Amino acid sequence: MGVIRVFASATSRSMLVSALLAMALTSMSGMAVAEPGSKGTLRLQLGYSSQQVIFKSFGSSQTTAASLTQSINFFGKCGLKWTGDNLIDFDHMAIGGNGSLGLGTGSIGVFDGPKGVACYRVSASEQEALEIGFGPGFEDKTGANAFDRLEIDVETKNNARLLLQVKISGTVTAVYELRTGSSIVNGVGISVPQESDPDHKILNCNSQSDSGPDAGAGDNCRWVINDLGQSFRIIPVVGEFSLEGGGDWGAKSYDNNTVVYLTQAEIGVLGCGVRDDSNVNLPENTSTIGDGINDAYCGVTRIDPSELGGTCETAIAYLFRNIGGSAEGCELVKSPGEQLAASIDITFPAEAVTALGAEPKTRIYFSDGQGGQKEFTPDRCTGTVVKDKNGNLTILEVLTVPGFAPDQVLSTPNKDWACILDQSSQRRDSFNPDMQVTQKILFWGDISFARGAN
Repeated sequence: MGVIRVFASATSRSMLVSALLAMALTSMSGMAVAEPGSKGTLRLQLGYSSQQVIFKSFGSSQTTAASLTQSINFFGKCGLKWTGDNLIDFDHMAIGGNGSLGLGTGSIGVFDGPKGVACYRVSASEQEALEIGFGPGFEDKTGANAFDRLEIDVETKNNARLLLQVKISGTVTAVYELRTGSSIVNGVGISVPQESDPDHKILNCNSQSDSGPDAGAGDNCRWVINDLGQSFRIIPVVGEFSLEGGGDWGAKSYDNNTVVYLTQAEIGVLGCGVRDDSNVNLPENTSTIGDGINDAYCGVTRIDPSELGGTCETAIAYLFRNIGGSAEGCELVKSPGEQLAASIDITFPAEAVTALGAEPKTRIYFSDGQGGQKEFTPDRCTGTVVKDKNGNLTILEVLTVPGFAPDQVLSTPNKDWACILDQSSQRRDSFNPDMQVTQKILFWGDISFARGAN
């Protein structure tokens, strides 16, 4: 997926501010990120005397009373019905089979048989899948409209290979994979525990059993994904799985609930400009977020390079939010389907005053498409500053003159490059011995950047 992250250290206003812009397939190791679940969590608890989904606000513990509850009950022999708050949209969750959900003791699947495991398994052979999204009115009830981390308890069978699609406004923005048994390819992916690299795209789960009737937690895998989205779909490519919520884990059931960490973000679609000749007749700007005082003020503008050596043919869905906690800033997540030529305008929170020319350098990190990064220090923009069809500034030669902007990552198909078009620094006022830095950065490809001390 493509991610734009911009953040500034909130440790001390007298210290240098750092910033991060990420449009990368991998996380920025060693750099601060927002704590997930700033708007709370949804916990799927299955295998209890009372099976349920509960919403808890940020910081709530196991003993904290749930703010909202959605009870899960049997309908007939093994159908599923729910009562209470509509937190997870169970009514539109089943794909394939008989088009409805099945419930077992501790397991949810797609109903395709009269009883037994056919009620609560999701099978590749039947072309079934589960899509998990929020129920109507969810944002009004919780203050959240997206997730930024998933911890999923799945039971697997028959050498399962599962795909998980993260979606924004119905568009797939990232795909992750879980493999078990003979579906595991030697040397490909990582093995649990996954916390060592939670953003890796392929997880190998060496479950100890193949879902026998008395396997307990021996056939379960915990799938941890750090990503930003509105819904996700789990598809079995090989074998079968069931969605679970800790019921097979005995005394450790709570720690093994399926947990969705919640956040709030601006949601929109970047077009190619509102004009008669636009291929995607939608605005090219995100909303602006933050205030530049307590957090970073920033906005992204898509460039239409259709007359400048590129194309603008696809609408790009995005989520855009401020990052709080130990880091101040914002991030934008987009679909990876098309390279984005764009600019970002950022005003950072106040930082220590430096002499002219002694400001911290901006550091660029390009994803190499293989889980690694390449560092690059951008200079001020050179070349011919021109306007695209919408009047937004860019550099003519980047896409039209070979070698003018050397591609920083030859292992990926996109042009990877960036430059600083404009920068200004000014003291806030005579009473505050600090300054604010504003930058306009032009960028192409999947990148990240940072300002501040190394």
